[in-house]
Amino acid sequence: MVSMPLLVGECIFFALSASYFVATRILNVNSVFFLHHMESYTHGKDMVMALSKGFVFAIIVAVVGCQQGLSTRNGAVGVGRSTTDAVVISSLTILMVNFFLTMALNIVFPAGQARY
Repeated sequence: MVSMPLLVGECIFFALSASYFVATRILNVNSVFFLHHMESYTHGKDMVMALSKGFVFAIIVAVVGCQQGLSTRNGAVGVGRSTTDAVVISSLTILMVNFFLTMALNIVFPAGQARY
């Protein structure tokens, strides 16, 4: 439950770092311009949304993995089948929950309101 939000935080850091590098070094965007607009359009609520989604997805992966693991039968073949089922069920559940969670979080944290 803790590792997924930490992984999301790490991904956010590397995404912002990579975008800064690409914008300033490859696309020749002024670094002050880039940082100003990144600050204007990236808010704390974006981080909260990403971290809360990561926490919910971690719960889904843990619950589905445990449920599939506890219902495993037929030895090694059953373990392989349960692992595949857990990945498929987790992926589809995360896809569906992501839609509804995004809708709910956009109600709580409305998007499209830039600071100037």
